[in-house]
Amino acid sequence: MNPAKLALPLLLLASPFATWAATLPPGEVVVSLPNAEASGVVVTPAGRTFLTLPRAGSNHNEPSVVEIIGGKPVAFPDAATTVPSNKPLADWIVSPLGMTLSGNTLWVLDEGKRAGVDGIPDGSAKLLAIDIDTRKITRTIFFKKPFMRDTIQLNDLRVDMSHGKQGTVYISNNGFAKPDNSLIVVDIASGKMREIFRDAPETSPAPGFMTYVEGQPHAYSVDHATMPQGGANGIELSPDNKTLYWTIPTNPNYYSIATADLSNFNLPESALKKATHFEGQTASNGGITVDDKGSVYFGDASRYSIIKKDTHGKFSLVATDPRLIWPDGLYYRNGYVYVSVGQWQRAPGLNGGKDLRKPPYEVLRFKAQ
Repeated sequence: MNPAKLALPLLLLASPFATWAATLPPGEVVVSLPNAEASGVVVTPAGRTFLTLPRAGSNHNEPSVVEIIGGKPVAFPDAATTVPSNKPLADWIVSPLGMTLSGNTLWVLDEGKRAGVDGIPDGSAKLLAIDIDTRKITRTIFFKKPFMRDTIQLNDLRVDMSHGKQGTVYISNNGFAKPDNSLIVVDIASGKMREIFRDAPETSPAPGFMTYVEGQPHAYSVDHATMPQGGANGIELSPDNKTLYWTIPTNPNYYSIATADLSNFNLPESALKKATHFEGQTASNGGITVDDKGSVYFGDASRYSIIKKDTHGKFSLVATDPRLIWPDGLYYRNGYVYVSVGQWQRAPGLNGGKDLRKPPYEVLRFKAQ
């Protein structure tokens, strides 16, 4: 059966929401992957599409970074750098999650975590810059102990070229253990790193939080997790690079801060706390993106949807599709919102040891409304 023709889940039927959703155009399949699910997605102005295929959920043998060529995933920059091997961990991309584009440079965030492998050894967690035209890695910055902890999940990133001699990178730490959540700031020129807001309310799950995943209610639980949960996750820059936004999967609140403050390593954390702005509440999920006008788009697994908040604060529904069981990485380009569909909620650790994930693993795109 074609999943695009599936009926909306029962909880949405016979409702004003379903009536409105029926007027929206269906999503298009960008790629359908048979063996590993994608997380990060980047689309260039010319339409080149790149994906990350992390190994923290499944220690697969597929390339960890791919470019979609002719509808098929092709190792990028090459197989030697992205397919598991006996090379030192520092010499290949182990388990990338977040990815973003700055000019012709693809920035890849390697969380370094593999399913079935204890810890995150030195050399595995790193930040890489790859020239998309020459396919050359032009910069590697390693996250080393003691700064790096086995409980840090380097989740997503954005690159701000307007601050710092060579730019500044902002990273969300979702945390592999609870609690362990924060934001990380990296100065590209020096490699200097700073962690802020560790386990603060602005980066952490909300106590008592509840939402729906695949039509079923789930509550945040440190000891008995039944859904993807954690701290700071979705992260995005405004088009002018002046503001950074971030969201939390298990907290409806989301926040922003001026990059002029966040990039300033001389400002104490207390000053950064005061500079943080509460943006309001939205659907809680990991993926966010922004369009050229500054409107922010959020994934909403609870309603199988993508929603938009414009620069005047008005919310609108962009897409509803039964395939959006966990909108993960979002990326806006040329009038479309691209989204990787995760199946993290079906992983064994959240389902009594049963692996409920099923291929294909899709990346979809929707016309931005």
